[in-house]
Amino acid sequence: MTATPTNADPTSGTTAELIVDVAAGMGTSVDVLRAVSQRVLWLSAAIVDAANRGRVNTSGVKVGGHQASSASMVDIMVALWFHSLHGEDRVSVKPHASPVLHAINYLLGDLDAAYLTTLRAKGGLQSYPSRLKVPDTVDFSTGSVGIGATAALWAAIAHRYTRSHFPDTPDAGRFVSLLGDAELDEGAIWEAVADPQVASLGELLWVVDLNRQSLDRVVPDIQIERLQGMFAAAGWQVVTLKWGQFVSELFERPGGAELRQRLEEMPNEEYQRMLRVPANEVAERILAGQDSSSLRDLVGSLSPDDLAHAVRDLGGHDLSLLVDTFDGADDHRPTVVFAYTIKGRGLATEGHPNNHSALLTEAQMGQLAEACGMDTTDPWATFAPDTAAGRLCAARAAALARPAITP
Repeated sequence: MTATPTNADPTSGTTAELIVDVAAGMGTSVDVLRAVSQRVLWLSAAIVDAANRGRVNTSGVKVGGHQASSASMVDIMVALWFHSLHGEDRVSVKPHASPVLHAINYLLGDLDAAYLTTLRAKGGLQSYPSRLKVPDTVDFSTGSVGIGATAALWAAIAHRYTRSHFPDTPDAGRFVSLLGDAELDEGAIWEAVADPQVASLGELLWVVDLNRQSLDRVVPDIQIERLQGMFAAAGWQVVTLKWGQFVSELFERPGGAELRQRLEEMPNEEYQRMLRVPANEVAERILAGQDSSSLRDLVGSLSPDDLAHAVRDLGGHDLSLLVDTFDGADDHRPTVVFAYTIKGRGLATEGHPNNHSALLTEAQMGQLAEACGMDTTDPWATFAPDTAAGRLCAARAAALARPAITP
């Protein structure tokens, strides 16, 4: 991976043990957010698993789903829904992350558990977010790749127009688009980004899930740099979240500069192969072809588990960094956040080149349940109301509640 340009550096900010949740009027520890994230990861994978292994299927045709594409979005969406969003905000969610949206809505009490086994079933949860065909809250239908991303942009413009002509137009918050990196191949997106009036939309926030894997290719770093430059040229604030705070601290130690250079010059394909080796083999992968004694000393000072954690510590999975970034976005111009993530983060298919629509096996689901503190015999368990996570879910459900619309 190579260094990427940015005109904002959120890593210089501060978020430590406590995040102040303005919308909920409470303090939320990063540990509680992480607990919620692990539950959402499990639920989103279980929704897809139930559709494929939990229903009678006489046709033998694979039902499908996107566990890996969902997993890379979990932390981004948890940071938004469980901290940064307000009730007036509207969010467009990338198509393949619909299981994450349903998992979050379930924890917020916005979706009945009976629907969790109905993904891609007639009358059940749709393959992609749909305003008309699912029972829980969806702000924008995003079935066509690239269309959902621009929908929030046009909604922001439409709201400004109605407010200028009709004073009783309800207030609006931010208009947020969560999109996959491959969606930036769509020409319609760049027609929207380049529109002159868009440069003044401070209520617009786009978050790019930069897992660098699409259905048929690995997105090259030079392409990422070019895309960032195109946003900046159009007047957008461009924020790049490449590394999390754990590995960033290692970069400050003796040998840290060499570690960063090694990781950032490592081709994406090699990086993703490193994610699939056992923890005790990561050091060998990092040091291959390297002659820096300080790098060897730094790598040797870390336990295999810490080193494996460090190479996975990307900005798009650092909850406190995400919260700082979303809360600190410029409100005088649109913001795009390039959040580096791992496709399949936390799953057995993590980083695999063929994980796009791969399904976890029964054994792999069992391993995921153990890692997330869940029981496969009770897959839809929620947090007890008297736990910190349970209180957070209740507080956020209240903060995000919307008044009923009278036709």
